[in-house]
Amino acid sequence: MRLGVFGGTFDPPHVGHLIVADDAAAALDLQQVLFVPAGTHPLKGRSVEAPASLRLEMIEAATEGSQLFAVDGRELRRPGPSYTVDTVAELQAENPGAELFLLVGADIPGEIHRWHRVEELAQRARLAVMSRAEAGVAVQPAIALDFLTVEVTHVAISSSEIRKRIRSGRPYRYLVPDPVGRIIDKHSLYSGPDIVSERIQG
Repeated sequence: MRLGVFGGTFDPPHVGHLIVADDAAAALDLQQVLFVPAGTHPLKGRSVEAPASLRLEMIEAATEGSQLFAVDGRELRRPGPSYTVDTVAELQAENPGAELFLLVGADIPGEIHRWHRVEELAQRARLAVMSRAEAGVAVQPAIALDFLTVEVTHVAISSSEIRKRIRSGRPYRYLVPDPVGRIIDKHSLYSGPDIVSERIQG
């Protein structure tokens, strides 16, 4: 089995996340792409706004009905800082014989030297950089690792821009899947003071 692992805060998840994951899956012949919403990021700290439970609900809603996409909430339940290498090691143990591909953005090679046990991570999973051909020159790796380059569609959407749009009352409807928009509206996400993510119990 060829399994893609796509981590991020998904605060909120948007159509760009789905498009690049679909492109990467086709390019790498992946049988499944696992979306892994991040818990407490060891490098960024408490930098998310929506509660963990709602970020999980949103990414589940965004991927519902897809045979290719699945969601794993383990990092939201893990106490303390959440390290990608631990997630990959657990997935490797749970999927013996699977070939894992860690899907990362084009900016990651320049900062991956700061990641926890990065050499071990590179041994456990192929590092697949989702590169947008229209975005210009890719960030050069800070350390020598074996990166795969996967060309994906250039979608000029970011979660931070969506949050800004909501706060300023600008339209965002078509930037997120409809089920995600309904969750945002139901809970009035991103329209008031920042909400610090809590951890899911269990």
